[in-house]
Formats: sequence, structure tokens, C-alpha cells
Amino acid sequence: MIKTLYIIYLAMVLFFCFYSFKSPDLDLGKYFLGIRLDRYAHFAMFFPYPFITWLTCRYASGRDSIRKHAIVITLLSGLFFAGLTELFQDWFFTSRQGDILDYAADSISIVTGTVIVALAGHPAVRLLDSVFSKSKI
Repeated sequence: MIKTLYIIYLAMVLFFCFYSFKSPDLDLGKYFLGIRLDRYAHFAMFFPYPFITWLTCRYASGRDSIRKHAIVITLLSGLFFAGLTELFQDWFFTSRQGDILDYAADSISIVTGTVIVALAGHPAVRLLDSVFSKSKI
């Protein structure tokens, strides 16, 4: 199930990165606390990436080397994925443009999520396993 969720999540991120939104009510160029709203959207969009990628690497992979290095894979693949989305916006979509500050927001989100996963991932999974295994009895 986690692999399916992972694919759906990636597809949604790609959709939001490449689709050109046109709405008079949607203005991500405004600022809140000195930060453009677009950056908040990028942070929110990429924040789930470390959690779902780590779970996929750790629990849905059949290879021990992927499980062993799940945190590193999560961080590096997230930074690479975020970079590619910005480059592809610049190269292939006339309605979108790549932006280094968008990549910075993506990267901060991925690093933040990866740190949380590194610190709390295993204990959280153990807790969930114990809760769900008790509910089956």
C-alpha cells in the first residue's frame, strides 16, 4: 500500500509543479511575514516527501542496502527531485519558470522532514505497530 501512496504523492507533486493555475482569487505573489506565499506552498508540497520516501525505502523495499541507507536515500532523492522539478519548469513549460528560491523552500522542507524522520521515524513506527497489533487481538 505504501508504494501506491508514494506514486500518488509524486504524481500530485508533479501536477502542482507543472500545472498553470489561473484564478483571480489565488495570488501566491503576496507576502506573509516577509516571505512570498509561493514559498510556503513549496514548503508544504515537499514536506511529506521525506516521510513517505523513508517509509517506502524502509518498509516496502526488498533490498537490505536500501533499508539500511533509507535516510540518506530520502534526503538525496528529495533534493534531486526538487531540483528536477524546478529545472523542468524552466526547460519544458512556457507557463512556469524555475526559481532558485522555490528550490530553497523545497530543500528546507525536505531537510526538515528528513531530520524529523531520522529522529522520530523508528519510534513512531514501533508505536503504530504496537497500537495496531493490539487492536487485532
